[in-house]
Amino acid sequence: MKPKKIPCFKCNIALKPVFITHMGIRLEALKCPKCKQSVFTESLATTAVRQLEARRLSLEYKKHPIKIGNSWGLTFPNEVAEVFGLKNAKLNLKIHPNLAKKKIEILLP
Repeated sequence: MKPKKIPCFKCNIALKPVFITHMGIRLEALKCPKCKQSVFTESLATTAVRQLEARRLSLEYKKHPIKIGNSWGLTFPNEVAEVFGLKNAKLNLKIHPNLAKKKIEILLP
């Protein structure tokens, strides 16, 4: 199935897919070959936002577990908590230990 051609709002000419660079990230957009106006569709904008958030969270955080009573806890950086909505006190996370890979996966509902 071919993607639907989207016309330019000004020129009514079919927009062409291009890549633009914003904040050091290569993003897909649509551009008019006549007036050179760039446009993001909803799906392209969603993809761009995900790429920007991924870049913001691309740092590797080194954390140490903390003792809380008889249990152990881990704190999350504020930007990670914001992006994943961890500030909701009623949120239930699923924890899956993987001994073979020495990983603990935390899944959001």
